[in-house]
Amino acid sequence: MSDPTASGPRPMSQAKLDNYNSPRGATAYKSDYERKLHRKVSDRWERQIFTRFFAVVGPVRSILDLPCGAGRLYPLFQDHAATVIEGDWSWSMLKLNRDDHSAGARGYVRATGLAIPLRDRAVDMVVSVRLSHHLEREPDREQHLRELCRVADKAVILTFFSHWSLKNVLRRLRSPFNRKQPKNTLRSTQVRRVAAECGFAVQALVPLSRIGSGHVFALLQRRPG
Repeated sequence: MSDPTASGPRPMSQAKLDNYNSPRGATAYKSDYERKLHRKVSDRWERQIFTRFFAVVGPVRSILDLPCGAGRLYPLFQDHAATVIEGDWSWSMLKLNRDDHSAGARGYVRATGLAIPLRDRAVDMVVSVRLSHHLEREPDREQHLRELCRVADKAVILTFFSHWSLKNVLRRLRSPFNRKQPKNTLRSTQVRRVAAECGFAVQALVPLSRIGSGHVFALLQRRPG
C-alpha cells in the first residue's frame, strides 16, 4: 500500500510520523500504558467513559478503532461488538496488535484518520481516541471528525483537546515566556457544528480530567432520517 501521507500537507511532523511508525516507537508507546502510573489511571478513566457511552448507544454489530495502536482497547470493544476492525497508520502498531491478539480482529487496516478506506456508513460505530490533538492544522482536525462521521452508521466516539481546558489556557498564558506552542485544540462549538453538518448530534462531552488533562470524550449519534 502506498504511503497515505505521500502527497499534500502532512498532518503531523515527519519526525513524529517516523517515530510512531518505527518498531522502537510503537513498543515504547505500548509500554507506557503498561508501566507508567498516570497512563494506567487515564486508561481506567477512559474505560469508565466508554462503558457509559456504550450504555447510551446500545448494542452495535461493528466497531472501527482508529487509531488502534497496539490494541490496548481491543478487548473492551470485542465485548461490545461482534466485529472489530483495527486501523492505524503505523505498520509497527498493527503488527504488535496482530501478534498480541492472535489476529483476532475482523480486519487490520492501514489508514489515516483523514482518509479511511471504507465506504460511507460502513460500520455501526467509529472510535478515534488520542488522535485529533496530534493533527497540527485545524482544518485537518475538522476533516478528521467529518471522516469519522462519514464511515459511521450509528455513532462516533472521539477525543479532542479542548481549547478552553485549564491545561490549554495555562499553556497559552505561559507561551510568551516559555515559547511553547498552545495545544492542537478544538472548541465544543466546532465539534457540534461539524457533527450537525454531517447529520449527527452531540449526546455527551465528558472531560477525561478537568485538572490533569485537556482531553474531552465526545459521543455523537446519527440523527434519524
